[in-house]
Amino acid sequence: MRNLKELKPILTALYCINQTGANDSDIRLLLQYAFNKILDGSANLLALVCAGRNKDEIMPDLEQLLKEETKFIEYKNHKEN
Repeated sequence: MRNLKELKPILTALYCINQTGANDSDIRLLLQYAFNKILDGSANLLALVCAGRNKDEIMPDLEQLLKEETKFIEYKNHKEN
């Protein structure tokens, strides 16, 4: 991957979207593994941030994170046009 610095915010967004939407246990476990093994961190704080929130409530925060840390919003806008 060319832009490894974008990995953490992307995995963070995926984890939060899953927690506030589908809450698929396989996706959650795989993302927790990625945080532990690839990023040498934990998703425990993310679980707390997501608790009690739905996808609509958390998306503005995730979009801000992705805008600041990645080029995803630009990519999304390009794909939508």
